[in-house]
Amino acid sequence: MRVLFIVRGIEGAEPLGIMYISALLKAHGHEVRFLGTRGVDLVGTVRTFGPAVIGYGVCTGQQTYYLALNRWLKRHHRFVAVFGGPHATFFPEMVEEEGVDAVCRGEGEEAALELCDRLERGRDFSDVRNLWVKAGGRVTRNPVRRLISDLDRLPPPDRQSRYALDPRHREYAAKSFMTSRGCPYRCAYCFNPAMERLYGPAWGRRRLRSAENVVGEIESVAATSVLRFVQFRCSMFPYETAWLEEFAALYRRRVGLPFYCHVRADHMTEPVVALMARAGCKSVNMGIECADETYRREVLRRPMSNEAVRAACDRLHRRGIRILADNMLGLPGRRLEDDVDTLRFNAACGIEYPLAMLLQPYPGTEIERYARHGGWFDGDYSRIDYNYYFRSPLAFARPEEKRQVENLHKLFAIAAEVPALLPVVRRLVRLPPNAVFNSIFRCWYAFCYHTRIMPHRLTWRDLVETLEALLGIYLKEAFHGDPEENRQVAVCPGRGAVRRGGGPLPGGVPAGEPA
Repeated sequence: MRVLFIVRGIEGAEPLGIMYISALLKAHGHEVRFLGTRGVDLVGTVRTFGPAVIGYGVCTGQQTYYLALNRWLKRHHRFVAVFGGPHATFFPEMVEEEGVDAVCRGEGEEAALELCDRLERGRDFSDVRNLWVKAGGRVTRNPVRRLISDLDRLPPPDRQSRYALDPRHREYAAKSFMTSRGCPYRCAYCFNPAMERLYGPAWGRRRLRSAENVVGEIESVAATSVLRFVQFRCSMFPYETAWLEEFAALYRRRVGLPFYCHVRADHMTEPVVALMARAGCKSVNMGIECADETYRREVLRRPMSNEAVRAACDRLHRRGIRILADNMLGLPGRRLEDDVDTLRFNAACGIEYPLAMLLQPYPGTEIERYARHGGWFDGDYSRIDYNYYFRSPLAFARPEEKRQVENLHKLFAIAAEVPALLPVVRRLVRLPPNAVFNSIFRCWYAFCYHTRIMPHRLTWRDLVETLEALLGIYLKEAFHGDPEENRQVAVCPGRGAVRRGGGPLPGGVPAGEPA
């Protein structure tokens, strides 16, 4: 059976969730292809391939785009449309939308395989666990199945379909891997508490791939593509000592490449940091979130002190490990001065790249309920964009302060790098949002990412493509004024375009509908 996954932005980060599903489908004889949305004749491609199933992985902020795209494709082709990902998991009611045949909640590998197997045999699939299925105007709401306990039995992610879509992906030197699933923590801004409500306590129990399985996958990728820097994208890199000891020995002997991973400050004990450094860890992503430890503990549900964060930074730095720190600006009920304090704290910790994000109250999270109950968010999820680098969807006591926080976000990392600039930055944030601030943010991000956090040798083509992308974004923002407007359009040559948002597209095409 032919299955097509349409992935917006597939030119960027690897869509590991869909790649895992695709690998399992292929292992059982199904034919799978990936399709991006940038500069593609979607109708022609779908007509040529003829998929029986089209799948979409959807984050909140993307749903309007994908729903409009799916309605358009449904006018030209017959297929079963399946929506998965975080938005479908926490808003399965989207199955009621026109053109949606099923939504998948939670882990999708086994549900997708059972769906395709049944379709291939001409059997009914309305009772497949994890799926909410619409047929004949009736929706069947099935419970979720048990979590996959043995991750080693899953085939590695399907990288070949991504390479087939664009052979340049094979040549990109940094590639992503997963070591585990599940998380025992309940941070207020994260999806994990909602997943635990869906699956019960089993979700909070960490499921680890064996060190041998992880290293074997990396060896295979290195043998079939360019690989100079490894990125571990799991929520938290395993901190279990026995696993780390085995991994450090295997990885150093058989792979020997620098790697990046996600960690928590309160896990960065001296023995754990030493094992990570011994294996080859060169950089980490670590959440600071805000400088107010009371707010961090009571509202964000991260019970760690500023002293614990400083100690973790010191241990990592002593081992030569650089830090990309996650920070959230525009938190519910906070002021501009609170965000300035967070900036100062990052500077004091010597963070190599203090990444700032504007808080998005994603559905299903505790921070969304907190914001809604406090009157900072009206519950309109269409205000949430899939990118947290542009605007805040929250209400502020003073509208001008919201603008200042959004501007501070763009200048946050530069000011933390050179704290002497802070008095100037405090004046600049009073200006209207503009393309110059956005460009400063993007260029500094690219510089720090490629030289500090993921340092690997770039080819001339990598450099040219990066500069072209930055220049294109700058020109669009400078001449069209609205970065969101430009990112919401998917052009299909000769076929029109699809956009979310208000107002018509050029040529009078209604918003949310294809030409």
